[in-house]
Order: sequence, then structure tokens, then C-alpha cells
Amino acid sequence: MPPEAKIFYVEDDNSSRKVITEYLNDDGHTVVEIATNLEDALDKIPDLKIRGVNVAIVDGNLSRYSQDGSDGKLVIQEIKKQHPDIIVIGHSLEKPLFGADYNSTKLEGADNLVQIVRNA
Repeated sequence: MPPEAKIFYVEDDNSSRKVITEYLNDDGHTVVEIATNLEDALDKIPDLKIRGVNVAIVDGNLSRYSQDGSDGKLVIQEIKKQHPDIIVIGHSLEKPLFGADYNSTKLEGADNLVQIVRNA
């Protein structure tokens, strides 16, 4: 991975987005695109390469009604289908997301996620 990742960040929780974005920026990466729900994420996927995205960080549950990670799995499938060269990191509460290149749980903390981005 180049020193600076260009990131597509899919996360419905505003507090998590702010904290993780700050950690990523402090490490020299740039969040160039954000999606806050499933529909928003799916709408933005076609243009990721135009935006220079080379890493996607995807939450598993993108609404209060999603509890099984299926939203994140769908987003990951679409990213891989349309842009197989984008590195995808699943970032769910405690379970890995199927199809992601790497996984980091929220329980492991922001430092762990930044380390994965750095080494991807």
C-alpha cells in the first residue's frame, strides 16, 4: 500500500466516523468518500476509481435494523465486483465480514484499524 491510502468509508454511526477519520488523517491517509447507509454506499461504488479510492472500510450493520452484517457483506460484494483491486477492510463490532480482504473489529480499537490500513 502506498503511504497515503485514499479511503471510501462506509459507516452509519457519526461518532465512529469522526474518530476513525481523525485517526486515519493523523496517519497520513485521506477519507475521500463517505457513505452513511446501504443505499448511499451502493450509489457511490461505481465512481470509486474516479475518486482515486484504493481502500474501502466497511461497517457490517448500516442501520439500526441490520444486526447480522448483511449490509456490509452486500457492499463488499459490490466493491469487489466493480473494483476488484480496491482493498476492502471489514470493520464490524465483533464478527469478521465475509469477502473482506482484512477484518478489524471495533472492539480492537482505532489503532488496530489504522495499522491494517498502513500494512494492507
